[in-house]
Amino acid sequence: MSRWRRYRGFAAGALVGGAMMTAWPTLAATVKQIIATEANYSAYVNGVPYIEGDRPLLNVDGGTYVPLRAVGELLGAQVEWNEATREVHIVREADETGNVAFRAVTVSGSDGSYTVRGEARVFEATLQYAVSDGHRYLLEETAQVREGAPAWSAFELKIAVPASQRPANGTLMLELFEYSAKDGTKVNVWTVPLETFP
Repeated sequence: MSRWRRYRGFAAGALVGGAMMTAWPTLAATVKQIIATEANYSAYVNGVPYIEGDRPLLNVDGGTYVPLRAVGELLGAQVEWNEATREVHIVREADETGNVAFRAVTVSGSDGSYTVRGEARVFEATLQYAVSDGHRYLLEETAQVREGAPAWSAFELKIAVPASQRPANGTLMLELFEYSAKDGTKVNVWTVPLETFP
């Protein structure tokens, strides 16, 4: 083999090796290693616990990570993936008929006798409701629905308020709510007027 061929082979190898040596730090700089561990605590969305299923709650450097779709559904939002633009879109439309735990609530009846229907998405399939005259609670009760969150379940409440407790002038108000599984406070309160007097 001629000296020229050996030199040419060595030069080509040196060029390729040099190119790789200069490219390697650039490639390494674009790769970021993230270490995630399964969280040993719970996460709640408006008082409703995140049920992990096959996608666990993760902790990454002290931050909590939950699948977007799961949280979006608990918040009543639509989560969509746009393949063309490679973007995730989370959309929650304004809803005048409910919140994340109660929706499509309707009231029928009068003179202290009312039927309230709607749908609930509540922890352990338990909802709370109370009736007030604007100053004090006249009653507070618990009701069960068929399925707990994240499913929506239909409910029907029969409410009776004696004439002696109805306001002479004012409005009877119904509060639908849950007690937080975390700290026992009221969450997801939705207020519905029952009847206005006189």
